[in-house]
Amino acid sequence: MANNAVTNFHANSRLHFIGSWRARYDVFLDAKLAQKQHDSATNRTRDVASTSRATPRTIFHVDMDCFFASVAMRARPELSTETPLAVSWGTSASKRGEVSSANYAARAFGVKAGMWLDEALRLCPELVLAPYDFAEYEKVALEVYEILFEASRGECVGISCDEAFIDVTSRCESEDAVAVAEQIRRDVYAKTKCACSIGIGSNMLLARLATRRAKPDGAFRVEPKDEREFIAKTRLADLPGFGRHAGEKLQKSTKIRVTDTCETLLKVPVATLKSALGAQKTEKLLEAARGIDKTPWCVRPQRKSIGAQMSWGVRCASNEVAMDYVKQLVREVAYRMQRLKIRGRALNLKLWRAIPDVNTMRDYQGHGACDVLTRTKAMRELSNDTELIISEALTILRELNVEATSIRGLGVSITKLEHGAETATSPGAKQPTLSQMFAKRTAEKATHEEETCVLAASDEELAETESEGDDDVADTQSQLTQNDCDFTLFNSQAEIDSDRERSIRDAFEAAARAYAWQRFELGRLKLSKRRRDTLSEDEYARRACARAADVIATQARRSYAQDGETGLNALLNDARALCRSQELLHETYSSQGAAFIAAWLDRVDSVGKTIVIGSSSL
Repeated sequence: MANNAVTNFHANSRLHFIGSWRARYDVFLDAKLAQKQHDSATNRTRDVASTSRATPRTIFHVDMDCFFASVAMRARPELSTETPLAVSWGTSASKRGEVSSANYAARAFGVKAGMWLDEALRLCPELVLAPYDFAEYEKVALEVYEILFEASRGECVGISCDEAFIDVTSRCESEDAVAVAEQIRRDVYAKTKCACSIGIGSNMLLARLATRRAKPDGAFRVEPKDEREFIAKTRLADLPGFGRHAGEKLQKSTKIRVTDTCETLLKVPVATLKSALGAQKTEKLLEAARGIDKTPWCVRPQRKSIGAQMSWGVRCASNEVAMDYVKQLVREVAYRMQRLKIRGRALNLKLWRAIPDVNTMRDYQGHGACDVLTRTKAMRELSNDTELIISEALTILRELNVEATSIRGLGVSITKLEHGAETATSPGAKQPTLSQMFAKRTAEKATHEEETCVLAASDEELAETESEGDDDVADTQSQLTQNDCDFTLFNSQAEIDSDRERSIRDAFEAAARAYAWQRFELGRLKLSKRRRDTLSEDEYARRACARAADVIATQARRSYAQDGETGLNALLNDARALCRSQELLHETYSSQGAAFIAAWLDRVDSVGKTIVIGSSSL
């Protein structure tokens, strides 16, 4: 099994640390906003580009210089600034690691981020290697953010652990911008012993481009009067968001290369650019080439997704191991969502599938040459509940039907988020989930089989658990709704969009809850309180589904009246589709899941026959 593979991977993964930095920063930001009791002006979204002012805004782009390497250097004071150093998960002996950060002394030899260690050591045999120290990176990053928040009076937009924007417009109305930047750089170095570079401009785009001129360990300002000339001489490759694929399309259609300047690009007819890149991409590119940035300024931008993935060292000997990886990833994602009080509506599963017949090194643990498969599924409710997300993720994994031994990576993410929501599990909740209810099945079944004689109990004693009619089932459904029993056992794979179909889904879920609750309550009784003629599994399932018959019949009549037998059959098929997980239920929960499925399908078939026969007799 995968055991704690995901946890161990994340604890040692640079990409995971960078990707999950936002969650750490959110916690820090919450504390800062609460501490300073920020007014609504700080926490709002405002359009920097369109803000009406007599003078341009002053935006700083603060970027730590070779951050990981700088933190490693400060931990080793015996090393001089001329010592070439790189940070990597590998060692000099293995030479199998990848360089994640290199100081300027190492860069002078040609060592750079993304380079394999064997090549880096060939270029610089005296290269000193340092391991990752994520706890120290986080500590230093938060120290820097403390300084930036203080310097900007809370107008700070965090980008990553080593990069941020701050708006110091009000401060620079009475102080020189470059002098303010130099003071911030001195404060950062005094606190962390790490250098930073600061670019200054009237918007975030110009400030970011100015940082290229500021590095290393300096500050550079694009004066308002020089902005047009500055952006005209900027290379297209330096524009944020202008990637390799866009460059290839542009060069193929217009002969413009990524090394050409913005000034050159602006001479190309707009129609030609649109044919190469599309209208939307062209509009954004032309705005950037003119130095225009309409990005809204938001101290606390809303998250669009939250996720975790692993694409190193993933080798699955069986489907159970692959499922275990998915469960671990979901637990990581759900934990972050619950901590940040975020719930989501859509689940995305990403899977790396090895391409057959592509040779890789024997001990290579990367994903190698892969097809990357992605699937998105609307969750049946807005949630951050771990068990519910696991159920949905495993459904997608089964639908992909990829051979376990060919899986080289997995990722889980949640989108369509709702912020400020409570976590799925309330501290005072007493109602167990359906999975928890049925988890007792094995032990209960064994006890029933071993017990040869069940003592009789009075009708009064049994009344608290046994359903004698549909009214009791209805009461149970009401109790389950009040207790917010989550629906995690029976998994619909049909897309139910209309109100008509949704009502049948709700009826199905209510019936499942009623059935599961009856079985759970019965299991809580001591054997001495169970009666010999306890209802069978089939009878419990039949009674639980009885109330749903009215809902199915009502919607079926409407469908028949509107679209005839075609509409009727479509609706009945949707109702049956709710039970597509029958095989899994039967395998996992034995007779309990199968009994409910059989009862539901029988109820659907009965309703269909009744409507057809009734219509024929008219």
